[in-house]
Amino acid sequence: MADGVDYDFTEFDQLTASFGRVPDHVGPNVNTAITGTSMGIKKAWQTPLKGSRTLPRLPYALSFDIAVGQFFGVSVIKSEIGFDKEKPQGALGNVSEYGTPSITGRGHGAAALHANEKDFVRGLEIAVELAEKEAGL
Repeated sequence: MADGVDYDFTEFDQLTASFGRVPDHVGPNVNTAITGTSMGIKKAWQTPLKGSRTLPRLPYALSFDIAVGQFFGVSVIKSEIGFDKEKPQGALGNVSEYGTPSITGRGHGAAALHANEKDFVRGLEIAVELAEKEAGL
């Protein structure tokens, strides 16, 4: 070295290499986090719908789907939570959630999403922490 000191960058090089392995581990962990939060949103949305005299089957029409794909070289995980129109009373889910000109929407889905925001963020934090640990960081 120019200053006469011999520097050892071995640990720095190993750390840098470990950072490169984090993405290899984070995907499955993020998928787990999104699945868990999706289930939490679904349950939180179902709870206030239960016991309805007019729409007793509506809570059971709620479902969620997780889709994983590659778009332009980027991994994407998508969760869609809502009413399955094929299930009994599922087609009436939008009326319950958003209302009509003569019926006020309840907004239980939006409230369930908001109630699970912190869980979602924490799940992603855990996903990254686990990926770092699995990569040796």
